[in-house]
Formats: sequence, C-alpha cells, structure tokens
Amino acid sequence: MPAKLKPSTKEYLRDKNGKMTNRWFWKHYTLSGESTDELIKLYGTPSYKKKKQMIKRELQKRGVEL
Repeated sequence: MPAKLKPSTKEYLRDKNGKMTNRWFWKHYTLSGESTDELIKLYGTPSYKKKKQMIKRELQKRGVEL
C-alpha cells in the first residue's frame, strides 16, 4: 500500500433520503489521491511535521515550487 497521510476510514453510503445504509467502502488518504491545494495546506500545518518531507516530494513531482 502506498504511503498515507491519515489512517483509512470506513465511509457509509446513504440512501436517497439521506439515511445511512449497511453498505460501506474504505476511504484511503494517500498522497496521490489528495489535491495539490490540500497538500500545500498540509505542508504548512505543524501537526504534519513528521510527514513534511513526504508531502514535499509529492509536490515536487507535481511541479510545485515551495
């Protein structure tokens, strides 16, 4: 599995009335799945200090200069 920003979570599907159903799927928070704007915001956040290098490398792949 690729490197993750946050732990995976279970996301429950809702029916047409907005009620939760028994159907669910895993939501994975990988670097490649996040938007560039979100990564730039997380790069400046002190709570993601340990993952800063990982985020920086992903932004460099996308051509964003910091």
